Amino acid sequence: MRFRFVFLGLGSLAVAAALLATDPDKGVATGMLLLALVTPIIAVAFAHLARRGLFDYLDMSEFADRAKQSPIGAGLVFLGTCVVISALLGLFGRSAHAAGAIPARAPPLLPLLAAAVDAHWPEVPLRHYAAGLIEHESCISLTHSRCWSPTSRLLTAREEGAGLGQITRAWHADGTLRFDSLADMRARHPSLRELSWSTIYARPDLQLRALVLMSRANWLGLHSVADPMQRLAFTDLAYNAGPGRVTKDRRACVVTAGCDPQQWWNHVELTCTAGRAPIYGNRSACDISRHHVSDVLRVRAPKYRGMV
Repeated sequence: MRFRFVFLGLGSLAVAAALLATDPDKGVATGMLLLALVTPIIAVAFAHLARRGLFDYLDMSEFADRAKQSPIGAGLVFLGTCVVISALLGLFGRSAHAAGAIPARAPPLLPLLAAAVDAHWPEVPLRHYAAGLIEHESCISLTHSRCWSPTSRLLTAREEGAGLGQITRAWHADGTLRFDSLADMRARHPSLRELSWSTIYARPDLQLRALVLMSRANWLGLHSVADPMQRLAFTDLAYNAGPGRVTKDRRACVVTAGCDPQQWWNHVELTCTAGRAPIYGNRSACDISRHHVSDVLRVRAPKYRGMV
């Protein structure tokens, strides 16, 4: 084995160990970084397989041998193949990295979000958590017109979700109001007095402030959870399913063998007390709430590290 292979291998392991040891997110950030580094390998593999499928009649080693004797013809074919490989890498590379892209509408709003975090939730263990929450709530896809848009709106006969954080109000079947998250937040926080259902779509600053304040209120209600990252996972569940659901799921964990109500991952995560019947597509309320926590904390939020 050549020295460079030993050097690169051991050096990479040492760097990975150092990153893990200094990871403030208990390994989440390191995992996302390593995943980002592995992604190009997938693109290269698919490009190689596609090249072999398109040019199965070409033997690249044969062209290399011929190039030693008559380099012009073999060289041109080799160059053409390289052009095709480059194009395939571009195609598969864009697809592979799509999940890690920052939506176009996000950068102008990130300073407003940072100001809201500084003012109302400076103790949050992940400053970029709220950015991941916004992406999950507003982005059907990263290029969709509603992604990171203050005018994003989900409206049905029974429910309205508004803006970046999909602040929600809902009605009973007879048309009476079931709940109004905006009104509740406005009543509790004087800094949201200018926010109403008539102004919300025109005030991204207040939308972001409301999202941060709502998340912090959920966070403060979970003071008994010692680990900040576990607490943040419960906070995210509360944003999606409500604080009451968090309490019910944690109680179910208490009476489940081997389950620790202080931990989300692989503990309370597995003791969902919500409905399991499909409500949106093939997903149940349990499926939606569990995916929400995982998607926000492990997929969406890490992309915004250092940007909030």
